[in-house]
Amino acid sequence: MNEVEEVKSRLDLTDLIGQYVTLKKAGANYKCVCPFHQEKTPSMMVSPQKQIWKCFGCGRGGDHFKFIMEAEHLEFGDALRLLAQKAGVTLQPRTQAEHQTRDKKETLYGINNLAAKVFQKILLEQPVAKTALEYLKKRGLSEETIKQFGIGFVPRTFSLRDFLLKRGFSAADIVKAGSPDKFFDRIMFPIQDVLGHTIAFTGRVLGDTQPKYLNSPDSPLFSKSRTIYGLNFAKAGIKERDYVVLVEGQMDVVALHQAGATQAVASSGTAITDAQLLILSKYTTNFLLAFDADSAGVATTKKVIEALLRFDLNVKVVDFAGAKDAGELLEKDPKAWPERVKQAKEGLEWWISQEVAAAGDLQFIENKKKVVKAMLPILQLVTEPTRLDHYVQRLALSIGVKNDAVYAALEKAGLAAHSKSQGTQPERVPVQNLTNEEQLLAAVLARPDIAVKMKPEFEQVVWQSEQASRIADEVKKAYTDKTLTKTPSVFLSQVKTNLDSRVSEKIDSWQFWLSNQWGEISDELMGELLREKLGQLATKGYERRKEALAQDIRRAQEKGDINQVKQLMQELSKLAKERG
Repeated sequence: MNEVEEVKSRLDLTDLIGQYVTLKKAGANYKCVCPFHQEKTPSMMVSPQKQIWKCFGCGRGGDHFKFIMEAEHLEFGDALRLLAQKAGVTLQPRTQAEHQTRDKKETLYGINNLAAKVFQKILLEQPVAKTALEYLKKRGLSEETIKQFGIGFVPRTFSLRDFLLKRGFSAADIVKAGSPDKFFDRIMFPIQDVLGHTIAFTGRVLGDTQPKYLNSPDSPLFSKSRTIYGLNFAKAGIKERDYVVLVEGQMDVVALHQAGATQAVASSGTAITDAQLLILSKYTTNFLLAFDADSAGVATTKKVIEALLRFDLNVKVVDFAGAKDAGELLEKDPKAWPERVKQAKEGLEWWISQEVAAAGDLQFIENKKKVVKAMLPILQLVTEPTRLDHYVQRLALSIGVKNDAVYAALEKAGLAAHSKSQGTQPERVPVQNLTNEEQLLAAVLARPDIAVKMKPEFEQVVWQSEQASRIADEVKKAYTDKTLTKTPSVFLSQVKTNLDSRVSEKIDSWQFWLSNQWGEISDELMGELLREKLGQLATKGYERRKEALAQDIRRAQEKGDINQVKQLMQELSKLAKERG
């Protein structure tokens, strides 16, 4: 067994993919929302038996390596190293040529990971960091939490650049890693990717120096618009509780995790982007917003609610009960968070309350109109009729008017793009229609241990499709004395070794067709299915050969070639006897 197969044999694909998206049982398979394109209805299938996955929406699919390459934007070599580490497989030493061309990312990760360790060591052990450590503890952070998040400190007197150069890193690579040597006199928050690699930093000043927060620039490792702070720590909590908590800064994330809200995340040096929301939507469709209570935080909350409604995602908003943010709330009362979550308002109800509070005395009709006018654009984004009706009722009740008045305002403004009674049709996964040849090959690849017993019949099939014939040739090569002991996934992988990626993806889709069509197939039923398909193809093959001989006989008769006619007639008679 080579390294690739050994890695795959040690890692369960459903467990691997389950670290990125929520899987739901669907017969013998699992289904989920595809993490590689935007969709509302799950169209990605995962087969635990075959250890393959396939999205019927965007067409992507494959094995463990293909998933990690897509999910983490890695080349195959990087994906192999990552999965080998997860599986506990030791890869063979790389050649000298490979050493010379090794991926620069490893070096850049090494720079940032080392910098993070040095910063934390200074914070926890050096007198120069006493003020920074006292500040963090005053904010309620325990030493355990500080260590968990890798928080550190860099004094002005320390030269990280010199430290890194002495350890063999080049000045050019330090810059490519995001110039972590440019920070000083700041509390350092390492920013990590979902795999735990340090890819950037946020530095917070202790005094009045501006800017208060300084972030690493975009680099080959770090993209502000896509990176989500704390996701590596939060992804398990998000999946377990089926909602994500979005906050404004790193301190809020850390404080909430310490308080037990382990699904808290934040942006990384930028406003929340659509890309970040879509990444989080692959983990859950439920968002709890906990931005600062000041005017800037309110504006951010409205912007994110608007984006979430566009993506048809669920949203609630936390009220901090007088505190300015989550960190201050927990400083006052470390046990306050669960009650704040219970009291959270649905996004549009929160928005309505904001507009009502800002409008003035609602005894005056102009103030009621002001609230309705402010809410019209956001109500347009509600595409589901029942939800729209709910919010129309809430708005009407809050300002003391009838529901019809709000609907009339929507229609007058030209914002009612759908009627109250119409709904949206769910997306459907395309239904595949497989030929008999494809159905036979799907069954053979699903249960090679049963199909190998019918090897003579399989080898007699006359294939009409060039692609089916090519796949069948690979199946015949894979049939050995050890076929009975091979797992279906190993046999399938062996067959696909010499086939191009397009054909391999097609084979994967056949496996899901077979599972969806037949469900859990017993050995007896699989045997019957194989015999049926072999019989159908044998009959078609016989009819094709019979028709071909009949045409040759007619051509020989037209030429007056009596000897050839006799020879062809004998072949036709022999074919009929073989058919029985």
